Amino acid sequence: MRVLITGGQESEMATALKEQLSKNNVYCIVAGKQQKHSEISTLVHNDVYTFLNGMELADILMENQVDCVIHLSNKAITSNSMKDSFEQSEENIACTIEVLEACVQAKVHKIIFPSTIAVYGDIEGAITEEKLLQPVLFEGLSKKIEEKYIQNYHTLYGLSFTILRFPIIYGASSKHMNTESMIESTIKKVIENRPPIVFDDGEQKKHFLYISDAIQAIISSLNNGENQVYNICPKEIYSMKEVVSIIHSSIKEDVLHSLEEGEKSRISTTKAQMDLKWHSRVPFSEGIRLTIKNIKHQAEQINRTLK
Repeated sequence: MRVLITGGQESEMATALKEQLSKNNVYCIVAGKQQKHSEISTLVHNDVYTFLNGMELADILMENQVDCVIHLSNKAITSNSMKDSFEQSEENIACTIEVLEACVQAKVHKIIFPSTIAVYGDIEGAITEEKLLQPVLFEGLSKKIEEKYIQNYHTLYGLSFTILRFPIIYGASSKHMNTESMIESTIKKVIENRPPIVFDDGEQKKHFLYISDAIQAIISSLNNGENQVYNICPKEIYSMKEVVSIIHSSIKEDVLHSLEEGEKSRISTTKAQMDLKWHSRVPFSEGIRLTIKNIKHQAEQINRTLK
């Protein structure tokens, strides 16, 4: 199988995924949107391309005989204000349509799309993939629209897909990123003895998935889950107050500490377990420990470079 990951070098997920695919002996290239130059150019490595539009991306896909596109290009929607979020949402939707068009032109077999559990909104009871989507946040609304385009392209052109609905993903190195997840940001503040940002009362429960579990779901989708949608979530949820407490304990003890189980998630992953043979493998406390270790390692590298 020959795979192309959209997202370019701005995506740490793309970098980590490419490394894992290489270990699995899967031919993989990375492509990102080029804003300044009109020609297709090579970035740091020979297998990292840039493109201006869907036609150039289609050329890259055909040149490399790509079978599957993993579409990681995504502009973070940082506001829930309609005015502020519209441009970001519009850019994400336009990019997805561009990638879909390129896949059809290049006769790519399949696209894998990381969506979000935010597409469900605030619904009650157990949450399966068949639930009606009622997003409240604009991130969820944008992804709902992108999901619909992907499904329509399958109906109209036969492009296969797998849609993975993720929660907050953490644990990626942030050395190449302009933004970082709330987990990385909170850990750095705690390490530097600065007060972490906890919105509202800090009691709202959230899902946090370690990056290696997210990558495993994507890899499992390469040969499984044709034209299906899957929830990819951990078994437990935590409030930011609990997260901060766990971070403090992990930094203080500097070893994996015992942790009471979090509240059970209402999001069902039964379908992913059956079809993709996927389940979350990294407990939250272990993921926090690994992330702290990675952040400290990066800081040490930077200090050595400055010296």
